Amino acid sequence: MTNLIQVSNTALLEELVTRGFLTQAQSDTAFAKWMRSEAKAVKTRVIETIKRDILEAVASGTDRVYSVKKTSNSIGIIDLPMTVQADRGQILKALTQLTCNGSFRKVGLVGGVEKLPSEVNAFQIRYIFDRVTEVEDEADAETGE
Repeated sequence: MTNLIQVSNTALLEELVTRGFLTQAQSDTAFAKWMRSEAKAVKTRVIETIKRDILEAVASGTDRVYSVKKTSNSIGIIDLPMTVQADRGQILKALTQLTCNGSFRKVGLVGGVEKLPSEVNAFQIRYIFDRVTEVEDEADAETGE
């Protein structure tokens, strides 16, 4: 479908240039802007798919502490089954959005002790999935509190 839209957009821009409504430079700018918006939409869909996959995998598991890659005291999100091929950056972006949504808590984990993420280095960042918090949030939403 994208190819059909691309052809029709290209044909429309060429027709507008031919009739003198647009210059070639304006046409090229409009086409580049459209291509950037398409690429952004694809990236957004991939991140949303990764977020859904992470939540499904984590909700069905018994583990609580996660990181982007596997460590000695946490499960690597990158090793979980995904419907799309995801790299480290995409997983990190999805985890950041899930943290903002409240699905995960971002903590620093040093020797089994939780610290603020700003107090530890990047290799000590972990993501805590609290099922109890999510169940309480859903119950509060249902009761309207």
